[in-house]
Amino acid sequence: MSKEKPYSSAEIKRAGIALLETDLDTSKLDHTLNVLTYWRNAHVQPLKQAEQLLLKYIFKIDKNAFLAKRLKRFDSIRKKLNYAKKKNLQIMQLTNVQDIGGLRVVVTDLRKLKNIQKVLMNELCFYENDKLIKYDNYIEKPKPNGYRSIHLISKFINEYGDKRKVEIQLRTRLQHSWATSLEIIDLFTQQNLKSDDGEQNFLNFFRDVANQLSIIEGSEYFIKNDSEQLTKQYLEQVLKNKILTRECIQIRDFLGKSDAFGKTIEKNFIDYRSLLESVESSITNTKKGYVLLRLNTMKGSVDLEFFKPEEYLQATQRYANYEKLLLENRNWVIALVSTNALGGIKEAYPNYFADSQLFLKYLGLIKIAANLAEVGLHASKTSELVV
Repeated sequence: MSKEKPYSSAEIKRAGIALLETDLDTSKLDHTLNVLTYWRNAHVQPLKQAEQLLLKYIFKIDKNAFLAKRLKRFDSIRKKLNYAKKKNLQIMQLTNVQDIGGLRVVVTDLRKLKNIQKVLMNELCFYENDKLIKYDNYIEKPKPNGYRSIHLISKFINEYGDKRKVEIQLRTRLQHSWATSLEIIDLFTQQNLKSDDGEQNFLNFFRDVANQLSIIEGSEYFIKNDSEQLTKQYLEQVLKNKILTRECIQIRDFLGKSDAFGKTIEKNFIDYRSLLESVESSITNTKKGYVLLRLNTMKGSVDLEFFKPEEYLQATQRYANYEKLLLENRNWVIALVSTNALGGIKEAYPNYFADSQLFLKYLGLIKIAANLAEVGLHASKTSELVV
């Protein structure tokens, strides 16, 4: 027998509208967050079912894959609704947000990604009236900011007897490293590059890097893990193409720009990673349960609060209370993370805790290409490529 729903669809939509208001009184804010907490939690059971489906296949295809699951944070929901409002997308209601519950599969390379996609698209949960519910191939057609991935929408029944959507993303490790690096920049600079909303120089940088990374992982030597031949092939391909060499030079020059404190973009990014890694090391050995994380991005301070598995409702309520603070103070980041997901916190919540070393590694290769290209430019006096 299904549980009785505490809030109607109309109340959920109103809560989504209220989330965008800046002058909510205390009682209205409390009610809004209570409705949002219910709406998110109504996706927990479908999320678990989607996870079980993925576990049937992914490790048979790629033993080195990892799986991440999450419920969308209030701030992320608000950003998505606010972006839709700015773009005048009137149909974007809270009830229409398709990725409240999300799962991400990160695999070694493009070949394994395509194999997993092929298997999953035979499952009925991705179809409605014999048609795919929603399928986006951002590998063949990247987003304007360079984002690459496969998105599939599935539906599963929750404890209220309602079908709820769960978004499944398929990424390669290199695509994932790019995406998590972008989110780290969003986190610390208070931009929303993920939704193509931010400083144009950052948007250009990530778009250009994504293009270079697609060339790198498209090589047969990337799949063979032959770094020497991969480097040789990549440099040869880039240095004979004026557009690609221009991208490399722009990427290198942007990384070397200094802020008001004399720190380069690249140094700031490395410092951001170090802070997040210190958070990660603090909770890696935490017992099974949930950790409420409060990160002050200005001070670099981190507070952690642990909850046992049976204290999940208490944890979500505390999380909702702290998100009130986030609405008032943009210097705080709040996250509730599970410690029992596959591979621990680092792999379960890669948006915050993923090691972006892979991203930095290939930025180094792109910078080498830029330096070689510039040497060639001076030698041949082809000044039109100089930024």
